[in-house]
Parts: sequence; C-alpha cells; structure tokens
Amino acid sequence: MIQNLDLYTVFLHTARCGSISHAAREMHISQPAISLGIAKLEEELGVKLFFRTNRGISLTSEGETLREHLSSAFAMIEAGEDKLRDIAGLRSGTLRIGASDMTLRFFLLDYIQRFHDHFPGVKLTVTNAPTPSTLAAIRSGLIDFGVISEPGGDDEDTDSIELIPVREIHDIFVCTDKYPLIGRKVDISELAKYPLILLERETSTRRYIDNFFGTGVLNPAIELATSDLLLEFAKRGIGVTCIVEDFARADLEAGRLHKIELKKEIPPRRFMLAYLKKLPLPAAAGNLIGEIKKNM
Repeated sequence: MIQNLDLYTVFLHTARCGSISHAAREMHISQPAISLGIAKLEEELGVKLFFRTNRGISLTSEGETLREHLSSAFAMIEAGEDKLRDIAGLRSGTLRIGASDMTLRFFLLDYIQRFHDHFPGVKLTVTNAPTPSTLAAIRSGLIDFGVISEPGGDDEDTDSIELIPVREIHDIFVCTDKYPLIGRKVDISELAKYPLILLERETSTRRYIDNFFGTGVLNPAIELATSDLLLEFAKRGIGVTCIVEDFARADLEAGRLHKIELKKEIPPRRFMLAYLKKLPLPAAAGNLIGEIKKNM
C-alpha cells in the first residue's frame, strides 16, 4: 500500500479537474507539485494513470480503475468521519451500562429516562447483574460504566476502577406480623433463630451483611438472586428478609411488611459510579456520568 496517502488526494483532484493547472488552483499548491505527485504515484504503482489530450489530461484505463476504487474508499472514510461526528454529538452510538436491579430502580432509571428523552438516537444497552459481575464487565470492556452498591469488592479488584459515591442507602430487616419481632428492639442472635431469606453470597449486599454481623452468624434458610424475590417471599410470610429500605418502602407504608428494630443497627452504605480509570469514556457515557455528578 502507498504510504503517502496525499498522493491519492492529488490524483483524485486532478482526475476530477481534468487539468493539472485547475487541480493546482483548487488544492492551493503549485503545478510542478501536482506533476511531481502524479509521477511519484505512477512510479510506485508501476502504471500510467493519465495521458495528455487537446483539452488537458484524461485517465488511462488503469487510472479509471484506480479512481473508481479510491472514490469508494474515500467515501467510506467520509462516512466514518460523519459517523464519529454523530456519536460525538450524541445523535447515534451506543451506551452500555451495568447495574443491579436495586441500583437501576432506585437510582439510575431516572437518569436513563432523561438521557433517552434528550438523545433518542443513542442505543441503550443495560446489563442487569450483581455488583461483582458488573465490575468484571467493566474490567473486560463489556460495558462503559456501572452503578454498584458497596462493598465494591476486594482492593485488588477495584484498583483499576474509579469509584464515586452517589447516594446513601440503608439495609433493614423486615417481616410480616406473623413473626413476634415488631415493636421492640431485637438482638441479632434472636433474629437468627427465625427463617432468614437473604441474597446469594456473591452479591455485595450479602457480603456487607455478613461482614457486619460476622461470618456464620446469619444462616439463611433460603438464598435468592434478586431483591424482588426477597420481597415476594417475605410478604408471603415464608421468612424474615434483609432488604434496602427504599426497595421495601411501598410494602412498609401499606402495612404488608414491618421493619424490625435491631439493637445493633446496620450502618448505611452507598451506591457508587464505577468506570475504568485509564480509558477515556465514550461520549454518551461521559455525558450521562456528567449529569449524575451534577446532582451529587
């Protein structure tokens, strides 16, 4: 392949103008420079590209073949540049987000809705997964950014990831009035005697609860994958569950579930924005993260 692509630009201008002098005026360079460029290109390709006529110059059959292919190639380049301008202007492109059901519903969904209203041409891909899976997807480049809940993971897992706190959340235990745990302070040792419904061990919420009370203190009768399922099981009186308070608010206000007051309350934790430190953010991701930061 010819290393100096400027020679192709000279060739296309000259082919379109049909005259070295016209091409020189159009490109704002001298006629000798045009002639030298064409001669250099012909030398490197090993073919004659132009022949002289009474009206100027015309393409040889080899020159016509080159013009056709170059025209297509340059059109593709221009299309690629236009596409990048559209992506930079958020008229197209893709935004890839990772979030758990909890972070999506109680934090991210409002931002996604506003972003889509403003930039409907950007395709949205939302991967619903627990925090460890979201962090793995960020490190692998499968998503642009995520919103996770603390704890984010081991230090070695998050060294390459920027973590920015965006909202405080509170974990509480809830149950129906089937269980005699309402209206008084309850010790965790008493609570542990009842059937517990907790998230699976690989979730950040479960890790947080186990770290706070101590590994092995809470031995669930049932382990579930999502907070939605925790609520459904708890509302049926199947057991006592630990849930983020926002997630249970509607059921608490309606009296379907009741908050258990603990003698040792669980400290609050946070939702965190997460993205790779060393890589520049795509335009769409940078825009949405910027909007989130404005409201911190």
